[in-house]
Amino acid sequence: MQYLEKVLSFLQSFKMIKPTNYGWFHILCLIITILITIVLIYKKPNKKKTMLVISIIMILFETYKQLSFSFDNGIWNYQWYGFPFQFCATPMYVALVAGLTKNKKIEEYCYSFLATFGLIAGVSVMLYPNTVFVKEVLINIQTMQHHGFMVVMGAYILATHSVNRKYKEVIKEGFLVFLILVTLALTLDIITYYLNIDGGLEMFFISPFHTSELPVFNIIYEKVPYIIFLLIYLFAFFLGGSIIYGLAKLIKKLERK
Repeated sequence: MQYLEKVLSFLQSFKMIKPTNYGWFHILCLIITILITIVLIYKKPNKKKTMLVISIIMILFETYKQLSFSFDNGIWNYQWYGFPFQFCATPMYVALVAGLTKNKKIEEYCYSFLATFGLIAGVSVMLYPNTVFVKEVLINIQTMQHHGFMVVMGAYILATHSVNRKYKEVIKEGFLVFLILVTLALTLDIITYYLNIDGGLEMFFISPFHTSELPVFNIIYEKVPYIIFLLIYLFAFFLGGSIIYGLAKLIKKLERK
């Protein structure tokens, strides 16, 4: 344990000026993400193996983040707010399932989620990452590789696989996975609230006991009954996933012409 603490203290000592939107660090991460995506689309490696490798890398970096957040100035104290089941954490689990499962139907459902809902979440953060940046170098690297890989996986699957499938099938499959994840997140929020774990978690920022911290949704939360807020939340993500898949289909159609 002492060795682990020394390693963590050493790694945490690497600091940087907090990055800003479209500063050198952000732009560098965008370039790397785009290059990796282009290479994968061009080379077309095995999807299952690619998802498995990427998910393992993401989980390893996430493990470091959890340890780093829990250890500060020689004291261990788990930070429940960082529990790894926010929406942007779920693609690494879904990709792991896609890489390990032998069930083709489950695999397709995972791909549909990654190519739509996972992709739009990754793109959103990569384009406006200001709220996820900190002064610790490795945490910034972790968050950028994590969201960058969300884009890489989603774009790769979308461009080489999902775009060739029927619109209704992909959206239905992706949204079903999304609903399952939302249900798990809401269950965690409710259970931890009644167990009084850190006042209740706020996974997916949809807890019925805490105001949502998501821009726009925080306003909606205050104005309408909770069930209406939840339905609007679901519809917004459904619409976002549908739009990004629809754009991919349109681009594919234009390429054929």
